[in-house]
Amino acid sequence: MAARRTSLLLVLRSLSLGALLTLFATTLATVPAAAATGQITGLANKCLDVAGASSADGTAVQLYDCNGTGAQQWDVNADGSIRALGKCLDVTGNSTADGAKLQLWTCTGGSNQRWTVTAAHDIVNPAANKCLDVSDNSSANGARAQIWTCTGAANQKWNAPASSGGQEQCWATHYGPQPAGALTASGEVFDNNADTAATSLSRQPQLPFGTRVLVTNVANGRTLTVRINDRGTFAQTPQEPKCLDLTDGAFGRLGGVLNPDAGHIVVTQTVLN
Repeated sequence: MAARRTSLLLVLRSLSLGALLTLFATTLATVPAAAATGQITGLANKCLDVAGASSADGTAVQLYDCNGTGAQQWDVNADGSIRALGKCLDVTGNSTADGAKLQLWTCTGGSNQRWTVTAAHDIVNPAANKCLDVSDNSSANGARAQIWTCTGAANQKWNAPASSGGQEQCWATHYGPQPAGALTASGEVFDNNADTAATSLSRQPQLPFGTRVLVTNVANGRTLTVRINDRGTFAQTPQEPKCLDLTDGAFGRLGGVLNPDAGHIVVTQTVLN
């Protein structure tokens, strides 16, 4: 054993600093991030389930009575993947369309296998900006899981084990058209193209005026630093928790689509001061 340790030390000493860094990075990359494991329950307190407990690529993902089997044990990972039976929750055909069905598939790291579990009990595919949904709002065993525009309805609400990695994620919306000369709550004249934002009144704690916040769009990785100069509305939305109202300019620079009916993105926020 001592001879083997000596040989390993000689090998390590012979490597350049760059080679050592590459070796350590490769070793770390093979260690999976911590995952939270358990059932994902939804409509009628039924479970997200892999049909027939089959691990074959293309197996349907459905709603089913909770039974404690491996077909209903999901790993919610810090890398955004949700896995069962060693494979990933996947949107069929890499589709972003309403009604695209979910299946089990070999993990590829693709955007159709990335999910965000929000504090509002939505499970969102950021690439499609759509929610994990039970087809036809059906609570029958075998009802297919799909993606659909987020509505806040009961067939889109899930209780999932919380991942231990990553920052808290929330919803950011945008102002839309405002009257000329409108003032923010801080007293500034509103500029809908500035890198500023309102902190939502439905989210606690409130951020003080002047706070600089690094905002990251989870779907595309774009970041922007905004300054808090306003307060949001009291209105509760199906996409709660909403943390920020961004100006239209800031929202667009983060890659958001300026649509008053679907104008929200999943973000992380990091307070800088």
